[in-house]
Amino acid sequence: MTSHVSQPTGAATAEAPPASEHARATSAAGVLPWAGLGIVGLGAMLVFWIFDALPFQDLPAHAGLIAMRHRFPDSAFEQRFFVLAPHIGPYSLFRFLGELFVRVIGPVGAVRAIATLPVIATPLALLYARRTLHGDRSPIAGFFGLALAFGLMTLLGFASYLLGVAVMLVGLTLWLDLLARADVAPHAASTRRRELVVAGFAPLMFVGHGHAFVLFLALAGVSCLAAGNRRARLVRLRALVPAIGLAAYVAWLERGPTTPPGSVSVSQGGLTPHFQGLADKLSLLFTPTLLTRSGVDVAAGIALWAVLIAASVATIRGLRAGSPGGLVGADAAADARSRAHSRGLYAGALVLGLLFLALPHAIGWFGFVDGRLVPIVLYLAILAFRRESLGRVGRAGVERGAPAIATTMVLVALGASYRFQDEARGFHEVLAEVPREARLLNLPLDPNSSTFTAHPFIHYDKLVLAERPIVVSDIWFHQGSALYPTPQNPALRLPDSYSESDLHVIDWPAYKLDDWDYVLVRTRPEGTAPPPPAALELADHRGGWWLYRKR
Repeated sequence: MTSHVSQPTGAATAEAPPASEHARATSAAGVLPWAGLGIVGLGAMLVFWIFDALPFQDLPAHAGLIAMRHRFPDSAFEQRFFVLAPHIGPYSLFRFLGELFVRVIGPVGAVRAIATLPVIATPLALLYARRTLHGDRSPIAGFFGLALAFGLMTLLGFASYLLGVAVMLVGLTLWLDLLARADVAPHAASTRRRELVVAGFAPLMFVGHGHAFVLFLALAGVSCLAAGNRRARLVRLRALVPAIGLAAYVAWLERGPTTPPGSVSVSQGGLTPHFQGLADKLSLLFTPTLLTRSGVDVAAGIALWAVLIAASVATIRGLRAGSPGGLVGADAAADARSRAHSRGLYAGALVLGLLFLALPHAIGWFGFVDGRLVPIVLYLAILAFRRESLGRVGRAGVERGAPAIATTMVLVALGASYRFQDEARGFHEVLAEVPREARLLNLPLDPNSSTFTAHPFIHYDKLVLAERPIVVSDIWFHQGSALYPTPQNPALRLPDSYSESDLHVIDWPAYKLDDWDYVLVRTRPEGTAPPPPAALELADHRGGWWLYRKR
């Protein structure tokens, strides 16, 4: 006969963890992904702070312009050559942040801070959007945002545009939430409150960046027609009237060849479009993660495209299949809103994809017009996919792929920035030789890097401008910089062939060297500068930097 003996408590514990231990394990499983996001995010921010030489093309120029605008009222020397005429417009947020930061951490610190802001703001905007639109409380969208934090536009130093895009993503989320509420309760008090929030937030998108604001307007219009109660949605466009009115007012201020008093008109090439061939156009699809010449970042970008395309295909199939049965009450309403959001976002991605194919690469002085749309399409895909539509494989691809791609991109950025320091060596010592109130002609014969793509060295002369008043040979004369030349500015007499980013050779007789006190030539560190004319003598040479002064 077999007797029944009850197991001791300890044996039960060995086979199945008690409820408290299970709760701790579940909590740890929820905390670890967020901890990973914080660690990768910290690494992404450090890229802009722990290295001396910055490889981000336009940031040295922004540092110089921020410093000049800050000291301009007290700088009689710079007032001889420039007119400062700021007014509200698509770059106002950028200028405001520059003035705010320069008072605390100086001009170079200011551009480091401004460049860091999109790395923080974009993942946060995506997390907020996923939670608002789909109830998704996971950190996956944050990893996707970090994966896209280091692309070609980051390397080009387009910090103003990248920050404007982050602001636009928040505005688009507010807008979609408003439309979803208008579908079911167009006259409710809560809908009116959301409409007022959008009306107040939309002007911030405009002063963040004009290009991002125009893209928002396109997405807002598409989302009104893609899903839901179209009539109620179209009525909500009235919330955008204040922002559109502000944009029209700024366009009126910038009309024609108008220049501020005391300045002269500078030809910026008008609005002439420049188109690229189909191969160059399609190569832009790799730019959201294109950073270095290693190929690792391109592979990460291909993986990112693959994950988002797979998630989008699964989501679109789920949208076509219709709502699942069994949902009632609040769950059914939330599912309906999520589906409407996805339809609007995918319709917007399709429209932007077609615009990408149709737009030129540059319009006058405003460049990379079509390339700016590619990461926006990816952001829309990140916001649009529905976790409920993903199978086991698709969910694993999203949940594991996003952290892996983000980690890869941050490590690539850190490693490449470390290698870049050797390429830039000597710039501090050479630039220190340029005295106050000098006129500096910049001739970057080879502004490229063997580590990074783009042209990291074309604006390093502006680092002198960040420290003391001088005149440099290339300043952006338009409302973005708020600076315009006076007739005394020597930059007005540069030859038409002058281009900091595409110089190739130096045609010395084409330059009026009497206009300049110093000439800065950039070559590769192992390269040799071309022989200077007799009017110049070598002042200093370190690495790839050659500084000449007028005899």
